[in-house]
Amino acid sequence: MDLKFTFGGASPDHGHEGHDHGGAPSGIPLPFSTTPITSSSSVLDVRVRRSGGALLAEAVTGDGVVYCSAEVPAGDEDPAVLARTTRSALSRAVAGLEGPLAESISAVVLDLEDDGAAVLREFGIAETGSGSGLVDAALQRRIGVAAGTPIRLGA
Repeated sequence: MDLKFTFGGASPDHGHEGHDHGGAPSGIPLPFSTTPITSSSSVLDVRVRRSGGALLAEAVTGDGVVYCSAEVPAGDEDPAVLARTTRSALSRAVAGLEGPLAESISAVVLDLEDDGAAVLREFGIAETGSGSGLVDAALQRRIGVAAGTPIRLGA
């Protein structure tokens, strides 16, 4: 018994005689999602948080739509190492954004519990009050977020 299965209405074996598919395409892609990711929020934050043994950076809108994310092994709890790992996660997440989205980041949020302030200091960013700072030129070069963008410490 010779069984042949075709998907999408046609078979790719064009060389066999007696197989006429009436010009049907040999493969029709299946739609996995017909709804594009959309957000009604004008806020786009890049957030870093711990996730198991890693740091997870996500570009997320004010209404919770995640455009991209990057995960980096957390490594050591030393503030200098944690700052390098945080920069790496942030830069990877920002690199995942396309064109104008990368330029429209509203804030960087460090959800690193008690370590957020130490990471901010390791970045060389002076706190401007109530656990916040601004991206400077050096950090802009490292993570791709515009200088002057607010940095907030999360919970």
